[in-house]
Amino acid sequence: MKRLFFYIVIFSLSCNSLAETRLPADFNVVYKLNKFGMDAAQAKVSLKKQADGSWIYHSETRTKGVISIFRKDVITEQAVLRPVGQDIKPSQYQYIHKGSKKNRDRSIHFDWDKMLAHSDVSGNQTTLNINNNTIDSFSLQLNVMSDLMSGKRDLHYSVLKKGEIDDYQFDILGEETVQTNAGDFKTIKLMRARKDSKRKTVMWVAPALHYLPVIMQHIESDGSEFSLVMESISGALTAAQTPAASTTGNH
Repeated sequence: MKRLFFYIVIFSLSCNSLAETRLPADFNVVYKLNKFGMDAAQAKVSLKKQADGSWIYHSETRTKGVISIFRKDVITEQAVLRPVGQDIKPSQYQYIHKGSKKNRDRSIHFDWDKMLAHSDVSGNQTTLNINNNTIDSFSLQLNVMSDLMSGKRDLHYSVLKKGEIDDYQFDILGEETVQTNAGDFKTIKLMRARKDSKRKTVMWVAPALHYLPVIMQHIESDGSEFSLVMESISGALTAAQTPAASTTGNH
């Protein structure tokens, strides 16, 4: 269960910094998480621009169905992004997991003037040197979306997570049309490349929704898997949505 909830929020070298012109419009999206053929949790994810020019990227995930009888997990994750020169960069990141045997929390403060990141993982504090392209694991998804929107296909990222900086790479596997309760979408299929590991994380992202993921799937080394599928979407992002092809393919 712990690993299951970790991969809910992965929404997770060089990387182009976010420019405001390449950020998606405001949106609110609901995902359903399926595990062992059951509805296990619901995730609500939103992006909203604030009056001061910052952006808040927020996610809340709660157990539901049969699983919620045994445990009441709630995961909240949030990144605050602000203008830095001509770019939009993360300034604050926070992750809180309540309801497990031991509540967990972690946070990051980015100091772009000093090129430092102050990380706190359940009370263990570290300060790391960062480069101009370092991002947190949550706003990683916005960077993937932005890069795909700008035509970039070499998807490498320097990600700060749990007090360490790790390299992330996504490979493009092709195009598919998939069906969800939110509609049918033409998508680009991505997979996170991992060396010496049988674990796989695959995403189907929709160009009509600024490359927002409509389906995410994780497969563990033992073959167990779960999926996160879009249930609904609203907000300014949908104004530019174009319909999928009339011929649909099942995921």
